[in-house]
Amino acid sequence: MKTYRLPRTVVAEIKQLIASDKPSPRPPSVLVRILKLLSESRHYERAGIFLMVGGREVPRAFGGTQAAAGEPRPELSVPIKIAGRALGSLRVQLAAGHGFSPQERVFLHQVARILALYLTSKGKYLVRKTREALRETTAASSGETRGYQPASDKGGGLETRRVVAAGDKSRS
Repeated sequence: MKTYRLPRTVVAEIKQLIASDKPSPRPPSVLVRILKLLSESRHYERAGIFLMVGGREVPRAFGGTQAAAGEPRPELSVPIKIAGRALGSLRVQLAAGHGFSPQERVFLHQVARILALYLTSKGKYLVRKTREALRETTAASSGETRGYQPASDKGGGLETRRVVAAGDKSRS
């Protein structure tokens, strides 16, 4: 059920969701719950989080309903950045008959800042996990394998040498 809520109320609820986040093997993740909250409390048809991996954005989480085919809906993409480094983007699609106001843009930038802090907080490895998953998928599709390869017997292996300090008679 969609009920329009004030931006400060939604921001407080997002912060509460993040604060109560505990690792869980069962979906939905906190990102999905945040996107669902955004789409239910604002005039958003759909919301998504895309993370930067290898110079391109990869979908990570979605919330809301799939837009029906027909008239195009306004969409806004807000960068998720921390310390000038782009982690990805928050994308929202408005419901029919609505537009993005300046206040709505400020609100979405505020949500993106909260998401950046969450994605880079201690113990949150979402960006790294997404990069690893993409790397594995790419390697599997290209037929690459990264297995153990022993060092060559012709001097390519590691050598250990014993260094004796001058005057150390116990090691000679």
